[in-house]
Amino acid sequence: MTIRPLVVIPSKDNVATVAEVARGCLEFCPDVLVIDDGSADGTGAAAARVVPVVTHPVNMGKGVALTTSFHYAREHGFTHVIAVDADGQHLPEDLPLFLEAAERDPWAIHLGVRDMSTAPGNSQFGRRFSNFWIWVETGHRVGDSQTGYRVYPVEPVLSLALPKGRYEWEVEVLTRALWAGIAVRDIPCRVYYPPEQERVSSFRPFWDNLRISLLNTRLVAGRLLWPPRWINRVPEPGSPWRGQHRGRLWGWRFYVGVIRLFGRWPAYLAMTWMAAFYWLIGGDQRRGVMSYLRRRMPEASGLARAWTSYRLFLRFACSLIDRFAVMLKGPEAFHLERENTEAASATVEAGGCIILSGHLGNADMGASTLRRITASGRPVNMVQYHAEQDPYVVLLQELLGERAPKVIAINSGDDMASLEVARALRRGEIVALKADRLVDERSVEVDFLGGKMKLPAGPFLLAALARAPVFVLGCFKEGPSSYRVIATEPRVLRFTSRKDRDADLQRWAQEFADTLAEWTRRWPEQWFNFHDPWA
Repeated sequence: MTIRPLVVIPSKDNVATVAEVARGCLEFCPDVLVIDDGSADGTGAAAARVVPVVTHPVNMGKGVALTTSFHYAREHGFTHVIAVDADGQHLPEDLPLFLEAAERDPWAIHLGVRDMSTAPGNSQFGRRFSNFWIWVETGHRVGDSQTGYRVYPVEPVLSLALPKGRYEWEVEVLTRALWAGIAVRDIPCRVYYPPEQERVSSFRPFWDNLRISLLNTRLVAGRLLWPPRWINRVPEPGSPWRGQHRGRLWGWRFYVGVIRLFGRWPAYLAMTWMAAFYWLIGGDQRRGVMSYLRRRMPEASGLARAWTSYRLFLRFACSLIDRFAVMLKGPEAFHLERENTEAASATVEAGGCIILSGHLGNADMGASTLRRITASGRPVNMVQYHAEQDPYVVLLQELLGERAPKVIAINSGDDMASLEVARALRRGEIVALKADRLVDERSVEVDFLGGKMKLPAGPFLLAALARAPVFVLGCFKEGPSSYRVIATEPRVLRFTSRKDRDADLQRWAQEFADTLAEWTRRWPEQWFNFHDPWA
């Protein structure tokens, strides 16, 4: 893996030191960013004279500042974030150690284990205490769970979908990373403790310690209540990240086995408690769903929306069961109603087309029904994030064999995916991708359910440049054993003129958003985008 690191300096009221820290980091890494988290002393202006600055108008906490930096890194093609504190305690001269660690083991989180021999006694105790709780929660020991000097791989950390937080975020990311099979490794580093009268800290001893205590209580309970977390295997150095889909391969195989032996209904029953578990622990995903429901169901009470959000989690879990059932038994496992699919089926049979979908309904199953209808046998390519050993992709290959879709991996800053898509279209193959989540800095703002959201410009730009037919596909459950497959009319996107390209992209993206909005009106409980698209 070729890494592209971004040094990030989260800062709150560090006007005396932030510029000097940024200059020091620039000597070892050409890309440095300061996150000014609601400073009131001119920190942002001081930093902006040296490096780019992203500003939070009000203080939101270190966890939010770091999350902002991850999204910035993804949008600008960086693979890793190296976090450095703004108060001067971390020495930029140690950056080569962190850069080397990221090169050597790019999928791990690397912690700068500080030499605490000169640290105040309460700081030494705090580190030991925090390290102890990480061990209780994961079964693994880390050298310094309170250090702010860290290397984060961007995509694996974003895949954890951590809730926003303050200082407790730095503890939670380690626990959830170890639960997810992301390694956490130690790097010895130096630290400078200025005289007490010169120290600037945003840490609030009572409130932040209370938040950390509540977090540890929740994480310990999360481990005790979920047996797969009782044993967490840390990958060997250099082992690749396992991908985006949650769960372990043996768990997915369990559900496939249940479908084989007993059918869908026992698998649905098993998914009921699984959906409840993820609804309880998935705070960020639950909040994303609630943001959608407030717009789609504005008249409903908070309790009704909360119940609907659980039903939505359950519907998503059952949609996975349905996908596997179709792989095992074919589309005849369900009664299929087709709406406006004739032209789409003919386009698929002709080959060299793009199928757009969103994170709603069961579009993967819909695409397979179109292939069966036309019996074209044309290869299908799925465009998604890097997913080596992703359990869903592994099962696709096991169940479908040569008929399994080929995965075209998209990673931050990687334009090879676009070339792969273009080659596949020239070969007359089918390319399927979801167009409702950003993958880089190229975006288009559209109106969606009464608010503004950003869509990726890439799918529409690619379709226009390739001059391949493109249509939007949906597949929605309407009964216990019935689905409705629906498609828009295929069309070839063409730019009006060079100067109007941005307007053309915006128009095509808005038409896609309008299609999604109409489908959410008809099937409101099948919106499976578990992020807040308006945030």
